[in-house]
Amino acid sequence: MAIAEQIDFDAEIAPEVRTLPRLLRAHARNRPDTPALRQKRFGIWNELTWADYERAVSHFAQGLVALGYGRGDHIAMLSENRQEWLIAELGMHMAGMVTAGVYPTSPAPEILHVLDLVEAKAVICEDQEQVDKVLEIKDRLPNLRHIIFIENKGLAGYDDDDLVAYADIMARGAEAARHNPAFLDRAMRVHDPDDVALIVGTSGSTGLPKAALITFRNIAFVGEASAKNIGQTDNDSAVSYLPLCHVAEQLFSVFLAMNGGYTVSFGESLRTVQSDLREIAPTIFLGVPRIWEKMRGEVLIRARTAGPIQKLVLGLALRDAHRFDDPWRTDYSLGDRLRRALWEPLAYRPLRNALGLTRCKIAVSGAAPVAIETLKFFRGLGVPLMEGFGMTETAGACAIQRREQKLQGRIGAPLDGIEMKTADDGELLIRGGCVFAGYYRNEEATREALQDGWLHTGDIAEIFADGSVSIVDRKKDIAITAGGKNLTPSLIENTMKASPYIKECIVVADGRRFVTALIQIDFDMVANWADGKGIAYTTFRALVENPDVGALIQREVDRENERLANVERIKKFHLLTKELDHDDGEVTATMKIRRAKITQAYEEEIAALYA
Repeated sequence: MAIAEQIDFDAEIAPEVRTLPRLLRAHARNRPDTPALRQKRFGIWNELTWADYERAVSHFAQGLVALGYGRGDHIAMLSENRQEWLIAELGMHMAGMVTAGVYPTSPAPEILHVLDLVEAKAVICEDQEQVDKVLEIKDRLPNLRHIIFIENKGLAGYDDDDLVAYADIMARGAEAARHNPAFLDRAMRVHDPDDVALIVGTSGSTGLPKAALITFRNIAFVGEASAKNIGQTDNDSAVSYLPLCHVAEQLFSVFLAMNGGYTVSFGESLRTVQSDLREIAPTIFLGVPRIWEKMRGEVLIRARTAGPIQKLVLGLALRDAHRFDDPWRTDYSLGDRLRRALWEPLAYRPLRNALGLTRCKIAVSGAAPVAIETLKFFRGLGVPLMEGFGMTETAGACAIQRREQKLQGRIGAPLDGIEMKTADDGELLIRGGCVFAGYYRNEEATREALQDGWLHTGDIAEIFADGSVSIVDRKKDIAITAGGKNLTPSLIENTMKASPYIKECIVVADGRRFVTALIQIDFDMVANWADGKGIAYTTFRALVENPDVGALIQREVDRENERLANVERIKKFHLLTKELDHDDGEVTATMKIRRAKITQAYEEEIAALYA
């Protein structure tokens, strides 16, 4: 279908709703020479201005149309984070197509499920590795017409008519733009805010992922409400490193960035994130709990391995950090103010610099509950870390702790325009502009999730008098012991993960006489401890099986148990001799635990704990 046939209306649909292409057009016109994107390649940061960004997006959109794609077509992205992802995504939006992200770490069978589920007509692959995965399953994807590749290294000898270079699409689009320079203005006219913009896969922690439909109206609502809450400005910046197929990274790299016009930077690779953070020093930073726990571990290792004088300074400073871990406190004593003035230049600021968070004005932990000790640790260092809550089905965000107001609830209060209440069984229900349109090709799941205008989250929650909320646990994960006691596994697990030596803890309690757990050590932290003790090891398994390591973890469990009620305390545990792995189906692509899969895989070890 020709562009003119697809885009030929006289007036914009709901022009008051700022869809992503409309925001892009506004930034390109109002601040054309301001950096929109930065991408590091071969050690050099390259910038793309808003005018360049709009031009690239327009060319990609017209290139896709010239290739035969049109409004409503689903096109998948299979790539690490890079500026071409955002250009392609916005290009699809501009021409009315729908983006569906796929985790680049996924093996071919998982990719097959997603591409088949969303009925993808094309897939954009980052490189040869991703192309090979798709070629392996292509014959089982009747809707797939093209495999578009961004990097051509290693693909010169491939003989497949369905392979198309990203660069060729851009060239087609540039040629089309010369003949149709008004494409963008015409595209805006049919941009319906209620069109589906994104298909985002759910985590898949309890089964195969479902495909959630996110509309432009959802994106506009969440972007504006979140920006207001965090005090976002166009002088802000963010580093994009979490998978863009996850709605949380979409919120920070796309929704908020487009809403406020701030700069998004893409590092060299996932392996260089820490150095990239130090170079960019973003003002806004999103981390999942595992990222914050890893950073905390790095700080502790730094303090433990420093020279004698620095080790003494860092040790004393970290010991005093608990005095400053309440960001809402104002009644500091003179002694505390003097301590803070001393440690800030000697310890806290250098540690923030080392983490790349020296300019960070708002840091967010999301996607899963984070241990309160981790929150307090970073707040004590001067990092304004706040916990937020959102789901794929709420377009990424619906509640966050307030910087200006201390609230009772752990996840803070709902964003403006969002209502929350609990059902009779304690399940959290949500209503507002953030709530998604439903699951693609799954009417039964949509009916279960959306009832009478309310989203049924599957989370058990507590709502406080000040309107703030705490998540207790997933409804399906609440455990009942053999003695009839209700337990919250996530509470116990997060308590244990406050130990820097414990990376994962999977509680076993449902129908049991007492609580046990499967524990995975934090290899870096335990290895550093072992090196300091002169303990020899060669592999992860060898380290875990060392009796001294078992004794270390026992001491950590005993210490954390003191913070739990007696019925919640872990009586026995088994140390996993391998790290939990996505390829083994033990965790999702976002590293969420697949509890049923793990307990089944370690059935014998669990039985031994109760023998």
